[in-house]
Amino acid sequence: MDDLKNESFVRSNAIWLVVLAALIVFGFLLFKGWDKVVNKEIDGMVTIAGNFSCLPLKIGIEPPETETCTLGVRSRNDLYYALDISRIQDANTDLKAEDTIAVTGTLKAENEIPISEWADYDIMGIVLVNTLLRTR
Repeated sequence: MDDLKNESFVRSNAIWLVVLAALIVFGFLLFKGWDKVVNKEIDGMVTIAGNFSCLPLKIGIEPPETETCTLGVRSRNDLYYALDISRIQDANTDLKAEDTIAVTGTLKAENEIPISEWADYDIMGIVLVNTLLRTR
């Protein structure tokens, strides 16, 4: 009788061990790539808040003779970014220098863009703008 109880006990525990092992394997396979970048265009988005400001020229570059400046964003930690607004349809045209703005888009290093109109400026990168909002 004791042999029958021991055999039943071993069999039921073996079943639970197989179920537990299956759950562990299933869990590993399920969560194996959970943090993988699926859509780089969306996952690569940044938001930069700061002031709409004139971009600083690189050292040794003479300023153009015109009085206008090329506007970009000066972030709150005093880094400058150029703004490529060619991808947005409703550009806010009433912005003035030193307005507080928030920009969302994809950040590209200047060297990732072959011919850059911002080559003369001391910037951290170029934001391919999706949204441009005035903030307070």
